[in-house]
Amino acid sequence: MHQVDASIVERTKVQSNVLVINQCSVNKQESFEFCNSNSEKCQATIIYTTERGLSRSRNMAIYNATGDICLICDDDEILEDDYVSTIIQAFQRYPEVDIITFTVHSTRKCSYPSKEKKISYIGAMKRNSWEIAFRRESIVRNNIRFDEQMGSGTGNGAGEENKFLFDCLKKGLKIRLVPQLIASVAQANSNWFYGFTNSYFRNRGWSNRRLLGLPLAWCYALYFSILKYKVYRSDNTFWKSLLYQLKGTLEKR
Repeated sequence: MHQVDASIVERTKVQSNVLVINQCSVNKQESFEFCNSNSEKCQATIIYTTERGLSRSRNMAIYNATGDICLICDDDEILEDDYVSTIIQAFQRYPEVDIITFTVHSTRKCSYPSKEKKISYIGAMKRNSWEIAFRRESIVRNNIRFDEQMGSGTGNGAGEENKFLFDCLKKGLKIRLVPQLIASVAQANSNWFYGFTNSYFRNRGWSNRRLLGLPLAWCYALYFSILKYKVYRSDNTFWKSLLYQLKGTLEKR
């Protein structure tokens, strides 16, 4: 948001063509060429938009992208020098796969299997947006979009990337995890997470119902409250965690 120039391209260490969606106070578009670390020419396009919402920006990016393979990036991400070859080689190894998730170092504790594996619904619950690369044609052909009622800027919390992967699986797309490092992300300032507050748990319940349906969202609320108790106990109680998640599942927004 509110980028005043194109320095984000250099700061992120982009080595390929790149499309930036910049939420700001004007509507315009600019394109320019730059050379990567191998002195190869790459194309950058920046779309400045007054629209708001993370999912809306990602949908705009998918619609305006031109690459066969797209990688989702956050604005605090630093890409590895060899991320392009890592991603391309993975898709070449699995020509039948539509989406591949990779490893990204993060300040958040993210667990990754040591071996490549197929991703199903349970695995999709554990993945983050900055890990996801996809064949654009598969997404566009199946009319898959990020849910614009979810994600930063909506006030409804997160979970939009999990819903995106769920929708891909429902359309029959194949997802695979390849635990190769492509980037690191700082996550310095979240635009939606302000601690394990009652509002956080209410939003989590609402988003889980959107993902799982009502009976499974209730079961998952209990599972999450037990499993993550050590993580949130300094901010909230077990019973409030469960209560507000259950309340969230019943809300209509």
